[in-house]
Amino acid sequence: AVVSTQSGHYGRVFCGAPGSVRGFFTDGVGDQAGGRPLGGLYHWGVGLSLHRHLPFSPYIWGLGKFMRLHGFVNTGSLESQPGELMAKPRVSVGSGLIIKVADRFKMEINYALPLLFAPGDTINRGFQFGIGINFL
Repeated sequence: AVVSTQSGHYGRVFCGAPGSVRGFFTDGVGDQAGGRPLGGLYHWGVGLSLHRHLPFSPYIWGLGKFMRLHGFVNTGSLESQPGELMAKPRVSVGSGLIIKVADRFKMEINYALPLLFAPGDTINRGFQFGIGINFL
């Protein structure tokens, strides 16, 4: 992998983890050098998530008010040239539990299975935990 001399580390974008493409370690999409992600200049990502109430009454212990089950499909790519973005899409599927915290934040516990990945990606097949405001 070649890092552009026109763009330092600060000018690059990174992808991977529960907040972007699930099923990859943090910044795990794309090439690595010395165990560190190189990032890219272009990124896209799309996610589809289907939510469902827990399979019992929301009044049992109050859990149904702030917890949901979900299934997801995530796809995205990270490259240094815009023409390469569609050449190596990454795709992962999985399911998990979403917990709303204070109506602003979400915690997710997911089991993710990467289906498509590229050489150099660091995949995280199995359980992931994430905290954030926006998830893909």
